[in-house]
Amino acid sequence: MRVEEAILPGVGRKYTITVQSGDRIVIVVHHSGKRELQYFEAGGEGDEPAMALDLTDEEARELGAILAGVLFHPEAVGDTQSKLGQKVIEWIKVLPGSKLAGRRVGDLHLPPGAHLLAVDRPGAPLIPNPSPDTLLETGDTLVVAGSREAVEALKRTL
Repeated sequence: MRVEEAILPGVGRKYTITVQSGDRIVIVVHHSGKRELQYFEAGGEGDEPAMALDLTDEEARELGAILAGVLFHPEAVGDTQSKLGQKVIEWIKVLPGSKLAGRRVGDLHLPPGAHLLAVDRPGAPLIPNPSPDTLLETGDTLVVAGSREAVEALKRTL
């Protein structure tokens, strides 16, 4: 897979992703948060995409969470499993009285190698890739990934 990035002055950024088959996905991320996705088949005629889709910022983040395996993590096989052997995904619940309740994501100070993928809030849509301003609430579940050591260190500090 090859990824090319281009700055679009006054618009945002454009990412062109070419996969092994030669198919391309072009993603334009606007400063407003809007995302444009365009699909070009390998060997396709002309400059017109075979498919185009506009996404809101929220839709794009949820799609990203799905692609990253936050909502469903398929069983790894073969070489992939060995690469994931030292990586973990943990779900950390914000319990009543927790020092996490009322804190912003940006104030968590995650250890190197630990990444907050999402916040699952009861009765609300999943918050994938939460912004630093996201306020944590009692009952939230943090979806954290990273090296086993980093995630364990995070759990100890929380």
